[in-house]
Amino acid sequence: KELSCFIIVGVMNFARHKRYVNLAKRTALQGSYGGYKHGAVLVRGGSVQNTSHNKDKFCSFGARFRERSEGNATLHAELGCILNLDRSVTSGASIYVVRVGKSGEFRMSKPCSMCEAALRHVGVKKVYYTNVEGLLECLKI
Repeated sequence: KELSCFIIVGVMNFARHKRYVNLAKRTALQGSYGGYKHGAVLVRGGSVQNTSHNKDKFCSFGARFRERSEGNATLHAELGCILNLDRSVTSGASIYVVRVGKSGEFRMSKPCSMCEAALRHVGVKKVYYTNVEGLLECLKI
């Protein structure tokens, strides 16, 4: 299914962003986790470095960045993208994160505080994520 997400003002190369968002959506739909599906694509220097979807599995790396009141640290799509990668790959990279609803529509996928802290820790500089209007927003971290 074609991208139904529009980029918010300030993004230069729409075709490239569309490619990464579509890849993140396909990745999200591969997951077997119930409810909403999240997919993420890590990009550095115009090349895809890794992809991941959310999993109902404990993540000790994520637990380091999670507040105790936030519950268990499951393997979020963002964490799956950066796990076991050298910092030379993640430093300065961008990540595209999408959340796909049960009907295939884009939903809010802004990274939680755990994921944002982990992404900052490994040097990711920009997070592109879908919002409730089906737009792509950019968060500089």
